[in-house]
Amino acid sequence: MIKNFEIHDYRQFKNAKFDNFANVNLFVGDNDTGKTTILKFLYCISHELKNIINTNIRNCSVYQYINNLYTFNNFQFDSSNKLKKLYLYDENSIHFNASISNSNNEIITSNDNINNYNYDYKPLFIPAKEILSIMNAVIYLKNQNIESGFDDSYTDIIYEILAIKNIDEKELLNVFKNKYDFYNGNIQIDQNTNSVNYYKNDGNIYNINITSEGIKKLGIFEVLHNTGNLTKKSILFIDEPENSLDPKMLREFMRFLVDISKEGVQIFMASCDSSVLNQLTHIAIKYNYTINVYFFLKEDDYTKIDGAYNISTTCAELK
Repeated sequence: MIKNFEIHDYRQFKNAKFDNFANVNLFVGDNDTGKTTILKFLYCISHELKNIINTNIRNCSVYQYINNLYTFNNFQFDSSNKLKKLYLYDENSIHFNASISNSNNEIITSNDNINNYNYDYKPLFIPAKEILSIMNAVIYLKNQNIESGFDDSYTDIIYEILAIKNIDEKELLNVFKNKYDFYNGNIQIDQNTNSVNYYKNDGNIYNINITSEGIKKLGIFEVLHNTGNLTKKSILFIDEPENSLDPKMLREFMRFLVDISKEGVQIFMASCDSSVLNQLTHIAIKYNYTINVYFFLKEDDYTKIDGAYNISTTCAELK
């Protein structure tokens, strides 16, 4: 899990600092204040940490790896590749620092050498656009090297959807046993054709392409769970979670996210819609549950970060 993060002299951020991330974190602000940039950068850090460990590279830090400062066995890794493919690349060194913990609460900072650190959390980035109905098209464009505007956040999550993992039962989320029935049915993916179908409770079956945008938007979480990719050791980064959801669906979705966060999933969301903040405030106060909100405020040419505010206590006091 990500504990803290700060970044300096990067795009619209002069000095941006985020302390004490909770299990549920919300970035709120106007358009073009950098919410998605920070969301993707946090994803990049946790993704690259996982990548370094999986590649069995030990004698480097996340900071060195992302800034492409280190040569391994006379071969220069293109460590900024993920930044480029998330449209985050900066020609200069990027000055940032983060502290991250594994499930045993062993903490490492972005400047520490990896050594034998066991990072067992998996980052999953959910872009603002829905994924399920466009997966094959995005992969086709990727394989043909056609510029499409779909950055690596899309292809990363599609590859996760299509890859079935063998997961220890203890890591599966219990919340799915008491199923959230967002859309009066269930979503299943055909592993032979990669087609996604909506099985409605009335017995009818529909291809995902002809279902509502809300079903497409929320169905991804069921699919990720069924393939063993959304577990108690996941970190979810969700851009504009309110997109395509009616008020009832949004309310249920926020409840669902809080429930899986109670099982260990860490969640980061970026939104400019007050309804997301309103729903989370209601949940936080009702259940006295910590949810941190960070406000992105434009000041001259820079964005200032105001927070964290634990809305379970801050908003309760205002009432």
